[in-house]
Amino acid sequence: MRSKTPVASPDALRILPEIRGLIEASRRHVAVAANLAMVNLYWNIGRIVTQDIQKKTRRAGYGDQLLSALGEALIREYGRGYSVSNLNDMRRFHDLFEILQTASVESLTDRIRKTVPGKSRKSAILQTASVESSARLQIDFRKHVTLGWSHYRLLLGQHDFGKRKFYFEQAAAQRWSVRELQRKIEGALYERAALSRETRKLVALEKKKGPPEVARYEDIFKDPYLLDFLGLKGAYSEKDLEAAIIRNLEQFLSELGSDFCFMGRQYPMRIDDTDYFLDLLFFHRGLRCLVAIDLKLGTFTAADKGQMDLYLAWLKEHAWHEEENEPIGLILCSSKKRQHVELLLRHGPHKMQVSEYLTKLPPKKLLEDRLRMYSRLLQSDRGEAGRSEIPNEQGVTGKQRHE
Repeated sequence: MRSKTPVASPDALRILPEIRGLIEASRRHVAVAANLAMVNLYWNIGRIVTQDIQKKTRRAGYGDQLLSALGEALIREYGRGYSVSNLNDMRRFHDLFEILQTASVESLTDRIRKTVPGKSRKSAILQTASVESSARLQIDFRKHVTLGWSHYRLLLGQHDFGKRKFYFEQAAAQRWSVRELQRKIEGALYERAALSRETRKLVALEKKKGPPEVARYEDIFKDPYLLDFLGLKGAYSEKDLEAAIIRNLEQFLSELGSDFCFMGRQYPMRIDDTDYFLDLLFFHRGLRCLVAIDLKLGTFTAADKGQMDLYLAWLKEHAWHEEENEPIGLILCSSKKRQHVELLLRHGPHKMQVSEYLTKLPPKKLLEDRLRMYSRLLQSDRGEAGRSEIPNEQGVTGKQRHE
């Protein structure tokens, strides 16, 4: 005999939403409290280890020996979470961040503790020591309550202070999940916000909530690309640029982003009795297609678009597999003009993007101004805070940028 599903009484249905709300709120507060407790714990472990090592600076190799011994002992008692590599992360966490203990933090903790049933006031969550330092990012749990240890692990991988600070502030302000933070880092949001001339367009794109369900080439490509690691100085040719990329292929792949697979340089194409050579050919796993890259020293022209159309038509005819998506193109140039790009790419047989590249950073003040503008526009519903003109490069022309 099949059992009947019990039907809630009208009285139960009336108070059920309120009880559900309490349960969900309690779960959220427990998760927040656990996040704060873990971040605080790991920071303090890093503090204790750092202070002990500093006392024994004259003993060669003392730090490695201490971490090895601690890891072995803690793993036996508490599991793999206290390995030597993780202890090193905790030590670096203390070196790069400081936790502020303020009245607002204490009141936040009290609210969390009071909201969760069965929590005793004796089980303090936050026990921190504040250290004033301009070289360390300050954690205020009132503002950074949504950031957990996994967020900070990603931030530890950002070795540049400005980049680490940018992602730290944006992750807290925009309430990014760990996955979203990882996506922003892989998409080089910091570089794009600092270097892009189209700040409003970039902000509009970033305001779209959540990652796209299907990978789009517009989201994969960046603008501009930062190629300062190539070490190019003075006058150089397109062959010099290509050769420098091949010498620094690992860094170039990192700048391109994840899922790019290198297939070849000077990829040969014979059409009629003429030989053509594509500068670089890649395959993108997420887009599932060939990616043709053409390098240009000067300003983007209609001829560059026509040449890429020829390359893509040949690839589609001779190198495209049916299970793949159609090949797409990326034209990397030292400068471009917006109307030329929009008119030429709006109507055409192939998908392609035109992006600028920089072989050296613009002035530091320009980068800082653009980052501040990006933050203001992102926080404003209609972008009213950023009506002022986007700063130019103070006389740095396209030609000067690659000299």
